[in-house]
Amino acid sequence: MADRPDQRLVVLIDNRTFIRDCLAQAMRSWAYDVETLPSVEGCADLVSTRGCDLIILWGSSHLDIVADLTVLRGACRSCPVLVICDTAGADAAIKVFELGARGILPTSSNLRILNGVISLILSGGSYVPPDSVITAQRTDPNLPAPPVASLPFTPRQAAIITAIRKGSPNKIIAYDLGMCESTVKVHIRSIMKKLKVRNRTELALKSFELHIGS
Repeated sequence: MADRPDQRLVVLIDNRTFIRDCLAQAMRSWAYDVETLPSVEGCADLVSTRGCDLIILWGSSHLDIVADLTVLRGACRSCPVLVICDTAGADAAIKVFELGARGILPTSSNLRILNGVISLILSGGSYVPPDSVITAQRTDPNLPAPPVASLPFTPRQAAIITAIRKGSPNKIIAYDLGMCESTVKVHIRSIMKKLKVRNRTELALKSFELHIGS
């Protein structure tokens, strides 16, 4: 099948052939154009030749991720990067964001979450796994106890907040909650105004601090 001109190009970097091919097949079923590479070598040439909307990097170790992100930051600075790794705790999340990544996703996630995170990043957002925030709060004794939510949110808005924390795009939220996508957008604008945040990532983090959603 020929690529459609409106398809977004995703470059998937993974040294495991079987997993790389399976992930690529899944993303193509979501209507993405996918190019695969076994390593970061050659990524710069591919991006300069074809352009790129998103790079997905699977990292086998912390050192590998740091080294690969350093290369990508120099060679493919304009392209957002999503890191997939076995552990995505608070320390790992902080490090990959310092190195320019726009998201980090643990391998314990399912394909539906991956699809949502890709949509979120392509829409200009960033993604931090909810567990990373929770772990940071539990392990750092200097963090203040999160306050109890006092802002008025409807049950529907609380459900939307929960979905955003899982990385679900608006169209999935609308489908799951039986709403129009335009209505979901209105709710999200209202939620952001109440929480005084500017984007979905800040919304997710602020909702954890205030114990909003589930």
